[in-house]
Amino acid sequence: MKLKPDSLASAHAQMAHIKTESNAGFFTNYCWQEMVGPQILTAATARTILLANDEHDFFRLFFFSNDLADLEQTLREADFPGDIVTGYLTKAVDENVIAVFPRSGFYPIATYRRMATYRLPRQQANRALEYAVGSDVDQLHDHLFQAFNKYTDHLPSKDRLLHYVANQQVIVKRQADQILGAVCFQLRGPWVNYNYLYNFSSNSLDFLRLQNNFYGVMHQRGIRAGFLWVNQTNTRLAALHQTMGWHFDGLNDHFYFRPRAH
Repeated sequence: MKLKPDSLASAHAQMAHIKTESNAGFFTNYCWQEMVGPQILTAATARTILLANDEHDFFRLFFFSNDLADLEQTLREADFPGDIVTGYLTKAVDENVIAVFPRSGFYPIATYRRMATYRLPRQQANRALEYAVGSDVDQLHDHLFQAFNKYTDHLPSKDRLLHYVANQQVIVKRQADQILGAVCFQLRGPWVNYNYLYNFSSNSLDFLRLQNNFYGVMHQRGIRAGFLWVNQTNTRLAALHQTMGWHFDGLNDHFYFRPRAH
């Protein structure tokens, strides 16, 4: 079953139809996420739709189905155009859903846990506070791909990163013309998505200054609540966030990978 070019509007209409035809609920990992790449591909049956979005050098897969057996068959028979990554977002794992992926040629690559807080630390920004500028985007983009996992960390395109920079949502630590570290965040109403913090300098204090400036900027802007995601294997980072008042809220994202068939 080949995936063909489609539009989000058409995919939404098919999802609505599948939902209407369901008598016992539905299964999905699609929550109206913003697509990274411009290309939308879909494949559908009467009970299932697969939606793939080109993201860097692979495709991210979303599914919507009212029949697990049909979802499994559709996944197994799909002729994906490249490497595929998908996720299963849940607070309570359904073993029947989990079992679909390995039987369809996917294997697990990571589980991320969400942390949240309603009381961001009230800190003041330090003298090192500096925002990124448009000419930093290429360097920042390269750094994000060095510091994070492209399959699981939902890394932005350069265009989206430029939008973050234009809205002063990227704080940097600079030395001469080189960026040594950065914090990228997105504001969503009264919430902040605190999603990328990296430090390439040899001085651990630079990491703490970046973190301090993030909290200082949130205090300046009146943002009190936030969420972030941590790989469950990164217990050291999770412990650091916990010292700042963050807690696990029970939502997990299980990632699966299927290489392109050759």
